Amino acid sequence: MNDAEIELLLYRILSGKLVFFYKGEKYELKSADYNIRYESQLLYDQILNEEKYADWIREEDLIPVMINLGLWTRDTMKIVKDLEKRIENLKVDLFKFSALPDKEKTNRKNLNQSRVQLNQILNKKSDFLSNTLEGYAISIKNEYIVCNTLYKNNKRVFPSNLENNQTSYTYFNDLINEINKHTISIGQFKSLARHQLWRSYWHCNKQNIFHDSIVNITDDQRTLINVSRMYDSVYDHPEAPSDKIIDDDDMLEGWMIVQRRKADKAKNEKRIDELNPKLKNAQEVFLMANDTESYEEIMSLNSGESKYRIQEKMNFINNQQGPVADVQLPDVQRDILNRSNTMFKNRK
Repeated sequence: MNDAEIELLLYRILSGKLVFFYKGEKYELKSADYNIRYESQLLYDQILNEEKYADWIREEDLIPVMINLGLWTRDTMKIVKDLEKRIENLKVDLFKFSALPDKEKTNRKNLNQSRVQLNQILNKKSDFLSNTLEGYAISIKNEYIVCNTLYKNNKRVFPSNLENNQTSYTYFNDLINEINKHTISIGQFKSLARHQLWRSYWHCNKQNIFHDSIVNITDDQRTLINVSRMYDSVYDHPEAPSDKIIDDDDMLEGWMIVQRRKADKAKNEKRIDELNPKLKNAQEVFLMANDTESYEEIMSLNSGESKYRIQEKMNFINNQQGPVADVQLPDVQRDILNRSNTMFKNRK
C-alpha cells in the first residue's frame, strides 16, 4: 500500500463508517451498534428455532452430506491439516532463510502454492455452508444489520425486512457486492499498523485512542488496536526481528511461530519435569502417545540431536530380527567406544 492508500484507509477507520459510490450516487455504511447486533442475534436464534424441524441441512451434518455428494472425501480433513502444517513450516523457513534470496524465493513459491491448494478446499465447504440452516440464518442476520446501517442522503436505504420485495433484493444484492469490494484484509490492517502515520496516533494514547467505550468502537477499530498491540509485542521482544522480517507478513508469522514453539516446548518440559523429575536430564524423552498430535508434542521435547538418536535407534531396531538389547544400539555402542578411548588415553 502506498501512502495515499494508507491515509485513506486510516481516516475511514477513524471515522467509523464506509463511504462508497454506486451508479454515481453516494452511500454511507455506518457501524452497527450493540443494540442492532443484539436484535440481529435474536433474529438469528429465532430462525434456528422456527426452522429446526424443517427440511434443512444442519451445519453439524455438512461434511457427511458433502461426502455423499462427492464434494468432499474422508481424507480431506487430513489433507487440510497437512497443508496447514506445511504452510506453517514454510513460513518458519522463510524467516530462518531470509538472508538467502534463492532459498527465500523457493519457499515463497511453495508457500503460495500450498495456500492456493488449501483455499480451494476450504472454499468448497464455505460455499456449501450457505445451504445449511445456520448459513441461511447468518444471511438473514447480516441482511438485518445492513438494512439498519446503510444510508443515502441521511436516510436509510432499506426497510428492516426485505421479504417479498424482489426489486429491493436485486438492488440490495448489487449494493452488497459493492460493499464487499471495500472489505479490509488482515494484510491491509498490518500495513496500516506498521505505518508511521497511524503509529503517531497510536503512541499518543494507546489506552483510549478512540475516546469511546470499547463496546462502542467499530469492528475495524478493534481489529486495528489488536494488530497494533501485536506489533508492539514484536518491537519490544528481547529477540525482536529485523525491519525486513517485521515488514514481511509471512516472515513475521514464521518468527512468531518459532517463538510460540519455544514457549510451548518450555511449558511441556516443565510439565514433564513436574510429573517425573527423573526425565529432567534425560538425553531422549520417550512417552506413550495416543495420537499423532501427542506424538508431535512429545517429540518437540527432544533436541535435534536427540531426535536423530531416536530415529537412528528406530531404524536399527526395524532392521533387526528378534529382540534387541540396549547395549546393541548404535548410540550406546558409540558411548562405550568413546569411554574406552578415553580410558586408553588416560593410561598413557
